[in-house]
Amino acid sequence: MSSSVSDAMLARLIEVARHKVVAGMATLGRPQPGAALQLAADLHAIASEATRLERLELFTAAREGEDAARALAQGGAGAVEPCMRSLRRLGYLLQEASEALEGKPGSAERHVTADSPRVLIVDDSPVAAAALADVFEMHDYAVRTASTMEEAMELVASFVPDVLVSDVHMPALDVAELCRRFRASAGDRRTAVVLVSGRSAAEVRERLAEIKPDVFVSKLEGAVAVLDRVNAVCRNLQA
Repeated sequence: MSSSVSDAMLARLIEVARHKVVAGMATLGRPQPGAALQLAADLHAIASEATRLERLELFTAAREGEDAARALAQGGAGAVEPCMRSLRRLGYLLQEASEALEGKPGSAERHVTADSPRVLIVDDSPVAAAALADVFEMHDYAVRTASTMEEAMELVASFVPDVLVSDVHMPALDVAELCRRFRASAGDRRTAVVLVSGRSAAEVRERLAEIKPDVFVSKLEGAVAVLDRVNAVCRNLQA
C-alpha cells in the first residue's frame, strides 16, 4: 500500500471516527441499551480499520470503548465513566493523528486559550452535561457545567460564558428564569442562548415562544448538530 493511499485511508478513518466519538458521547448522557450496542458496533468497526492501518493506539482505545459500551448495553451503569474515558482518549488520539497528517506537531492537550469561546452547559443530569461538555472540549471550547440554578448563576458570574446551552425541560429548574438572568447579567456584552431538547421543535413550540432562544436544536439531530449550531452562533458573536 502506497504512503499516499495509506494517508488517504487514515484521513477517512479519522473523519468517520471523530463523528462517531461525538455522537457516542451524546448517547452517554442518558444511555439506552440499543444506543450502547450501536456505539459498541461503531467502535468495533473503528478498531478493525485501525488494525488494517496498523494504528495500534487507535485500535486499543477503540477496543476499550467497545468493551465498556457492551457492558453498558448489558445494564452495567458503572460502565458509563469507563466508556466516556475511552471515547475521550480516542478523540484526543484522533486529533493527534489528524495534526500529524497535516504536518503539525501532535499533542493530546486541548488548545483552550483566553480567546476560546466560553460555553456553560446546564442540564439536570450531570452525566448528560459532562458528555456534551466533552464534545465541546474536543473542539477547543472552554466549558463549564451546572445542574442547578445556584450552580449556573455562580458560573455566570465567575466564568462569564458567551453561550448558554440548556435543556428545555428540567423539572427542578426554571429554564425561562435561567435564561432571563443570564441575559440580564450580560449587559451590553454579546451572548447567545441555545436550547436543546430530546423533543422536536414542534413539540416544544410554546416553550420556545416563551423563552425566545437564539437557537434551538433537537437532540434527535445528534451532538454534532448541537456543536455545529454553537459554532455558527460563536462566529456571529465574533463578527
